[in-house]
Amino acid sequence: LECVPTIAELPTRPDVAVMAVGHRQLPKAFQDALAAGIRAFVLPGLGTDAGPDAASTTQRVQAMANAAGAAVLGPNCMGIAVPGRPSGWLAAIPESFLPGSVGIVSQSGSIADAFVSLGPRIGFSAVVSCGAELNRDVADFVAEMAADEGTRAIGVFVETVRRPAAFAEALKIAAAAGKPVVCLKIGKSEVGRRAALAHTGAIVGSQRAFSALLATHGVIEVQDLPEMIELLEVLSKTTRPAGLRIGAITESGAEAGLLADHAARHGVSLPDLESGARDALAAAYPQVAPTNPLDPWALANPVEVYPYGISVLAASGQFDILLGQVDLSRHRGPRYQRWCESVVQALADARARTGIYVAMTTVHNTDPPDDLARFAQENDVAVLRGVSQATGALTHAAWWTPAHASEQREHSPVSERDLGIGDPTGALSEDVSAAVLERMGVDFAARRRAATADETVAAADEIGYPVVVKVDGPAHKAREGGVVLNVSSAEAVATAVAGIAGPVLVARQVPSGVEAYCGMVRDPHYGPVYALGYGGSRVETIAPVLATGPLTPTIVEQMVGRAGLPLWSRGLSEALLALSRLATGCPQIVEIDINPLICNDAGDVTAVDALVVLSDDAPVTLPPAQRTYGASA
Repeated sequence: LECVPTIAELPTRPDVAVMAVGHRQLPKAFQDALAAGIRAFVLPGLGTDAGPDAASTTQRVQAMANAAGAAVLGPNCMGIAVPGRPSGWLAAIPESFLPGSVGIVSQSGSIADAFVSLGPRIGFSAVVSCGAELNRDVADFVAEMAADEGTRAIGVFVETVRRPAAFAEALKIAAAAGKPVVCLKIGKSEVGRRAALAHTGAIVGSQRAFSALLATHGVIEVQDLPEMIELLEVLSKTTRPAGLRIGAITESGAEAGLLADHAARHGVSLPDLESGARDALAAAYPQVAPTNPLDPWALANPVEVYPYGISVLAASGQFDILLGQVDLSRHRGPRYQRWCESVVQALADARARTGIYVAMTTVHNTDPPDDLARFAQENDVAVLRGVSQATGALTHAAWWTPAHASEQREHSPVSERDLGIGDPTGALSEDVSAAVLERMGVDFAARRRAATADETVAAADEIGYPVVVKVDGPAHKAREGGVVLNVSSAEAVATAVAGIAGPVLVARQVPSGVEAYCGMVRDPHYGPVYALGYGGSRVETIAPVLATGPLTPTIVEQMVGRAGLPLWSRGLSEALLALSRLATGCPQIVEIDINPLICNDAGDVTAVDALVVLSDDAPVTLPPAQRTYGASA
């Protein structure tokens, strides 16, 4: 290897400089590289080994890079690895690191290296270890991979997202390009959060808010690395599962039963064969039961039997996925491997004829022989490890659809005058909270605020019976005995108000219906997070569906469907969109709850109770509240 004493003495200017020097030598070496015209760098060091000097050295290098317009990968990273091309990677790159269509962005160097060392089962367009992200972060690399024609699917391993808005924009680009993103984030437990904080030196943020951000943009969130690997293998192929109907061929009855059990657990269908497929199989192999999964192992010469069975299953038109379930252990001999290769070839031929998605799965969680994995990769056949992980990955892939990234909604700022009501800071009363939301388009039950018993009776008479009598407090009125329902006479109103201390709110009693809940909380890292779910007392027992904003009609429609709420309730969508307009336009609002919203059979929704909380740090000064809101009964 020919070497030169300094960068300036190189015969040609490099495209990228890998700064594999100690942290004390780094600033001078970095400056020399800039002087030589280099504008792209990999910084492997400046981790914990640099000790107390790391921060000051990082700041010096960052200042030089930003001033020169240089891009820096790292510090504390492994670099970038691209199969078949020169790579700035800190470790040996194995021959089994093959070109393909999966792009990986990882803040962890060891996780990135695990993908580089994975073997030939998955082919990669690039693996990027971005480390502590001096001036290029995970959002930048996701956006680049989304625009890369050679990348079909993107895997992201993160400990924190430093620029949530830029990350969301990168996810929109990926969705618009029809490229699924699979994300694994650590820091979900308190111990994990502390470990991530110590590793990245950045705020981790709310896990639920981050999950909401992913769901909003169509990202598939996984819980561990094996799940991520299997799913990326499924998504890397030229076709994707169009549904969850699997036609399978196995090598034993026990394996067929195992597949059936895991398919049921993951919501995957194994339809019975229709008459045409049954007749074709029975005519060729009368001693084999023509079932799905199909098990022809007992017949002679499986190299001929299995391809025919696969062709019959594919030609039936009954299935979205064709799955070969075999023992892909490395200890099998050459004859067995030839049979496995014949199954791979038959699956590839079936896909070419019909467009069906095809895959093989091992019985147990082991890697197939490298030669077989390469053969499957060359023939665009997914090879999955283990039946449970295979059915789980296929389910994720079949359900994935790109988020509607092009559908965006701008929300104008909401001024104090627009809201037309006021309270200085903190939690607003129910009356004021409802008035704020009414100004944004949410329908509430008619209500009146009363200061005396006589005013309460007069309000009830005006609204019409039955009514609800409740304290006009900010929250948790029902728990504290501050709500009396179905009050049907003036005498009952007087009795009810006698047991309530403080200002009273009289509201129309809304007929029963499906009770829903929607709300917003402003996460300090990810911004407004919206919730939709079942309301009333069930709000604390049934987890709501979450999304980040600004919300769009499509996102809201998906939220309503995922929450299991009435899809015909147009008022639910309108209420959520109103929350989004308010939260986006008025950043002083940190929390909103509407619980319950009552949905009737006609699709109308009436809000019954609400809470709006303002930031203590940025009080809103608003005009005085009015006395009367809502339509009369």
